[in-house]
Amino acid sequence: MTETRPRPAEPGPATQDTTVRPFRVEVPDQALDDVRRRIAATRWPSRELVTDRSQGVQLATLQALARYWASDYDWRRCEARLNALS
Repeated sequence: MTETRPRPAEPGPATQDTTVRPFRVEVPDQALDDVRRRIAATRWPSRELVTDRSQGVQLATLQALARYWASDYDWRRCEARLNALS
């Protein structure tokens, strides 16, 4: 019996258009507040059983990164830098 596979869709006009268009990144304050809330609500696993990274990224490293994203990272500065590219 011959297996029939669907053929990939032919590219339509929208996928053929390669025009570069300006864009603006405008992340609502509510979205950033939600990210911060989610980070604060993270349920962390117990500490790793070894002192090296053989079990993956260490808990302290992840927690430090989460703190950075939640309180120190300048989301608006990043947004402005992206918007400067358009």
